[in-house]
Amino acid sequence: MVSHSGTPSRPGQLRPLNRPRQVEVVVEERRPVALIEPPHRHRIERIQDTWIIDDEWWRDPISRQYFQVLLEGGIVRTIYHDRTSDTWFAQRY
Repeated sequence: MVSHSGTPSRPGQLRPLNRPRQVEVVVEERRPVALIEPPHRHRIERIQDTWIIDDEWWRDPISRQYFQVLLEGGIVRTIYHDRTSDTWFAQRY
């Protein structure tokens, strides 16, 4: 068991890990085909998984469609489309 360090907790200094960042995504037929991270444009070779989250409709609605994509070069990324704001984000885990 680890003993208490004696340092008080500092909730004002907490920050979320791996905050999503806004990205540009090229879409064809409602499917992402390229991820643009200036100065690079990555072609999406394959969509490996997709899922939808619709939640908290009684407060501020959350409606997102997630895509786990395989980019050219073998890089796997998770991106999502915020359907309430029509904005794309990349999320690292």
